Amino acid sequence: MSDGRRQNRGWNRVVLRVKDLPALVTGLESKECVFATRWKSVLAGKQIQVEDPDGNRSSLFEPAEKSRP
Repeated sequence: MSDGRRQNRGWNRVVLRVKDLPALVTGLESKECVFATRWKSVLAGKQIQVEDPDGNRSSLFEPAEKSRP
């Protein structure tokens, strides 16, 4: 993890599918949301992890657009 912790087996997390992740992150920053990671682009799309007040993490995920033939 970005804070130096290593993920352990059994770490479960809710993954929420969203549209326009960069805009959502900007909105959440203005609400002082705690981000456990920075958002990043991966092959399947864009993702970031947020942390609730109890330290539970959830992932926000924007799928990549599929290219059409």
